[in-house]
Amino acid sequence: MKHILFFDTDNLLKDFLQNKKIPNYQFIFFDKDINSLSNTEIDTYLDSPIISVFTHSSVIDNKQLDKFKNLRLITTRSTGYNHIDLEYCKKRDITVCNVPKYGETTVAEFAFGLLLALARKIIQGRNGMTHNHVEISNYMGFDLYGKTIGIIGTGSIGQHMIQLAKGFGMKVIAYDHYPTPSLKDLYVPTIKNIFKQADIISLHVPSTPQNHHMLDETAFRMMKRGVIIINTARGDLIDTQALYCAIRSGIVGGAGLDVLENEDFLIHDDVLTCPRATDRDMLLDSAMNLKLLQFHNIIATPHIAFNSIDAINRINATTFDNIMAFLKGEPINMVG
Repeated sequence: MKHILFFDTDNLLKDFLQNKKIPNYQFIFFDKDINSLSNTEIDTYLDSPIISVFTHSSVIDNKQLDKFKNLRLITTRSTGYNHIDLEYCKKRDITVCNVPKYGETTVAEFAFGLLLALARKIIQGRNGMTHNHVEISNYMGFDLYGKTIGIIGTGSIGQHMIQLAKGFGMKVIAYDHYPTPSLKDLYVPTIKNIFKQADIISLHVPSTPQNHHMLDETAFRMMKRGVIIINTARGDLIDTQALYCAIRSGIVGGAGLDVLENEDFLIHDDVLTCPRATDRDMLLDSAMNLKLLQFHNIIATPHIAFNSIDAINRINATTFDNIMAFLKGEPINMVG
């Protein structure tokens, strides 16, 4: 009997796979991410040819993968795959698959929810009611109608964000390295036009070397004073230290962040005990992240924009399809 290992699992995944049977294969579930497992926890399963991981895994340690000598497929239950070393997988002839579409509406709706909460100070108002200390003058927000929103990244999520923004009567401008012809009237010539013109900037691009720190000190200096930043994509699109300084100076009027650069501290009880505790940049970003959370005009959530029951059902179904297609010799949704 061969094993298929699932890491970062929850009851929804276990329930979904309960009645799914693959001859000669057994599903094994781990609640932890692959990097957090001890040798004794995985020694029995080192012959496994297939593993499934999730985005809440930090970058997967290739030394851990080296232990799986028969590994042939990694299927990530996410669209993003920056937590997997594709060059390493190519050298070992390991196929990598993702879930290319599962939550374009799900993530866009969450992003717009963050924007509404910031614009109308919903959380501050709720906190005032909870603590029986209501100051109406502290809750003055602004209308979205007529504001200019800059959408960076016009894939399926970005396109749905555009629809929502238009529904609120906003002026939409957009930028993408790979423009969609049907949206040609929305595109501006360069990303600098977004920085200079937008009242709100929403990020919907993948984590790539080209996109790393696309919002940095230089970018923030170009922006309108009081700009609102929304990021439900990947944390390393924003230079954390530059964002901190931009908020302190008032350049950024508020930010809705479902993702943070170096998120390790979110999934470990103690950042000092996580696998990358000796990484200076991780520790510095973690300290900056904790400082960001203290600002009243920051809404930070723990990477949950994808997390609707509808989206999770789609993720689990596609992951199972990825495994079945690979076993049939006809892999789908391959990346790299």
